[in-house]
Amino acid sequence: MKSCLPILLALFLMEGLEVVCAQETVKPLRSIDDIRKLTYEEARLAPPVLLRVNVISHLLAGFDGQDHTGGMFFEIDKKLIPNLGDNVEIEGNVTGGFYGPYIVVDRIKRHGRGGQPKPLYFRPDFVQTGLGDNRWIEIEGLLVDVEFGDGKRNGTGLLVTGENELEIRFRNRKDDFDVNRLENWEGSWIRLKGSGAPLFNDQRQRIGTDIVCSSHHFVEMVRETKDIPQVSLGEIGRWDTRRTTPGLVQTEGFVTLVEGARSLILQQGESGARVQTLRPHEAKIGDHLKFTGLPDTEGYYVGLRYANRQEEDSPAEASDEAPPTLETLPEPAPLSRANAMRLVSIQGKLMETQGRLLSMQVGDDLVPVRLAEGMKSEELPTIASELAVTGVKLVEADHRGQVRSVTLATRAPSDIKVLQVPSWWTPQRYLIAISILVASVFLFVFWTLALKRRVQKQTHLIQNQLVSNAALEERNRIARELHDTLSQGFSGVGYQLASVKNHLETNPERALEKLETAKQMVEHSLAEARESLTGLRVPTAADSLRFPETTIAIARERCEEADLRLVVHHTLDLDPATLDSETAYACHRILLEGVMNAIRHSGGDSVGIATGSTEHEWLFYICDNGHGFDPEIKPAGHFGIQGMQERARQIEAGLTVESSPEGTCLALTLLRNSS
Repeated sequence: MKSCLPILLALFLMEGLEVVCAQETVKPLRSIDDIRKLTYEEARLAPPVLLRVNVISHLLAGFDGQDHTGGMFFEIDKKLIPNLGDNVEIEGNVTGGFYGPYIVVDRIKRHGRGGQPKPLYFRPDFVQTGLGDNRWIEIEGLLVDVEFGDGKRNGTGLLVTGENELEIRFRNRKDDFDVNRLENWEGSWIRLKGSGAPLFNDQRQRIGTDIVCSSHHFVEMVRETKDIPQVSLGEIGRWDTRRTTPGLVQTEGFVTLVEGARSLILQQGESGARVQTLRPHEAKIGDHLKFTGLPDTEGYYVGLRYANRQEEDSPAEASDEAPPTLETLPEPAPLSRANAMRLVSIQGKLMETQGRLLSMQVGDDLVPVRLAEGMKSEELPTIASELAVTGVKLVEADHRGQVRSVTLATRAPSDIKVLQVPSWWTPQRYLIAISILVASVFLFVFWTLALKRRVQKQTHLIQNQLVSNAALEERNRIARELHDTLSQGFSGVGYQLASVKNHLETNPERALEKLETAKQMVEHSLAEARESLTGLRVPTAADSLRFPETTIAIARERCEEADLRLVVHHTLDLDPATLDSETAYACHRILLEGVMNAIRHSGGDSVGIATGSTEHEWLFYICDNGHGFDPEIKPAGHFGIQGMQERARQIEAGLTVESSPEGTCLALTLLRNSS
């Protein structure tokens, strides 16, 4: 293996040497025809070239050169661009480019002036085939437009021959054009020399050709038009045996419709025509304008194309006569080809709206009406309205006069006038109203049945709730009455029996009195309990109750029985008729319950009762000097405070209980108007 390594290395080096030699021996291409035969992929390999060409045109990034086989574009630094007509030697490489092959110049050498080659005479339609691309050609036509920017080395023009047109690129990198000379030849028939400049789209497809002219010396006058004929709109394109080639004409008229930035409709007398301008115009409806342009046939009608607006006459030269005003022509046959491009008016019924297009019925015809730019939907008339519409009648017809379409183009919202508004109640709306009414009846019936079922369900629930609440209220009422009657009554009986026990041996007669009192108290409590259980709101004893005197008297008896001292501070002079029996009885029970709670639970030796009043309230207080309690703690089996609170709520009175280790105080406040 070691002996073979030098041999393999030598073979490798020899092969590499052959490749290098092959690259060095590639021969440069010496004719433009050889370059044009390259495929796009071959051109991208950048083969070298060595050419002798004549400079025929200047372009922005280089020049067009031509040898005896053809022409091509050469890309070169703008500082090295040769003069027109120079015979130069080119060294460089082919590049594929994006659209097609061209030459990137590395070195250029001038070999004197070779002049321009013999031109190929082309018609405009032949130029568009690509036969004249980058070659020196000659063409004749009508010079319609010339336009230069700030400088005099770059401009544009338009050459027209019949229906064909060519864009002219005026380009020269070293010398100025005689711009005034070219502009003065507008409208004249000229002979132009230059090179074809192909046009491509972004998919590398060829779409046309311009012509590059690099000197005003390459433009020759063939037939000068000194005076452009002035014709009326109706005479544009009229047959004239004296004119064998197309030429510019001048016309004037009033602007009746602006179709776009480069298109408008003119009317003069009984004739109207479409004018297509070379550059954006600023015309407004009603302007009286003059245009110079080339007659243009659109099917059956003739207008102007490539039109330039002419300056108006100076006031000194203007006519003293006022320009005639345009009259709107009533159109009896809106779909005919008559009165094309004229301002007409129609009357009919609006049948349909679709975007900016209306459909009007005029007799038996359905006429499309195009709304003006900027009209809002709320400005549209109502369907079936009787309208009077003014607009320009746009007619499209073939060369034999067969009408293809007719549209009436309005200019402003004022062109549409509503003559009569239809009745709001159309058959369709009648049907909709009846449908809504029937649906409403069904919905109402359904809603009524559903509501009835819901009301029945809610009524049943309310009745059950009322029964439950009534039972609960009755139970609470009986509990309060039993608590206030039996509890207080039996407490008094207990005190009487205790007194009987104390006097039984020492004073038997006194003991018998106490026993009799206890008996009466038991009977009284049982009677009150029976009245409460029979369902009466308050016992009958409440009718004869004198509040608060009776309350104070009973409290005094209970305190004496319990051997407690009672302190009374009674300053309230209350008329018994002031409070109703129910309120008085409730206050009586609340205060007695407060006294009994102090006797049973306070552990003190004295109880105080105080009454008073303010401007708006009556005040009642029950206080003791016991050990107090926590009002938040509710011991099981004790309902005294709860009962007092329920009674206070029933009569809309205020009840507060304040307790401390020094004693307890109950306050009952009653509004004067609550009775």
